[in-house]
Amino acid sequence: MSPLGFLTFAHKLWKEHLKPGDRAIDATCGNGYDTLVLSKIGLSHLYVFDIQENAIKETKNRVGIKKNISYHLGCHSTFSGVEKPVHLIVYNLGYLPGGDKSLTTCAETTLKSLENGLELLTPEGLISLTLYTGHNEGKREEKAILAQVAQLSPKKFQVSHHRTLNRSQAPSLLLIKKI
Repeated sequence: MSPLGFLTFAHKLWKEHLKPGDRAIDATCGNGYDTLVLSKIGLSHLYVFDIQENAIKETKNRVGIKKNISYHLGCHSTFSGVEKPVHLIVYNLGYLPGGDKSLTTCAETTLKSLENGLELLTPEGLISLTLYTGHNEGKREEKAILAQVAQLSPKKFQVSHHRTLNRSQAPSLLLIKKI
């Protein structure tokens, strides 16, 4: 599945999972494409995070300013200002397309973010991570994340990992559902 294919698949899952009035987080807004998809679902609130000012600016330009969307310039590791419960948390890891490729998401902050995100999820809540391994930190990040989620209790979480097997360094989609 191409990167676009995984994102299309993820968007379809999000739309099926969410209902109007739910809350969601875009933990890594990038250029705002995922935020745009989420903004059209009728959420009661969408929390949007990124550490790069340019990413927040691009996302605001793409989506606009809406009363049910709050933009947070800062690291996703703490989810500062997010009100519980949350029904979906979305991560599109790696670097900002068109931006400085030396600025990437990092294993340490993403692991902390996942730990905090699992606590924010409502029962039946979902975390969706698009993982990119085409750069060194992406490989390290994926390895650390997969090791962490493999330890999650199967009585509390369902974890699935979707990847293209015949294409090296292809992105993959990791899904974590709280039971």
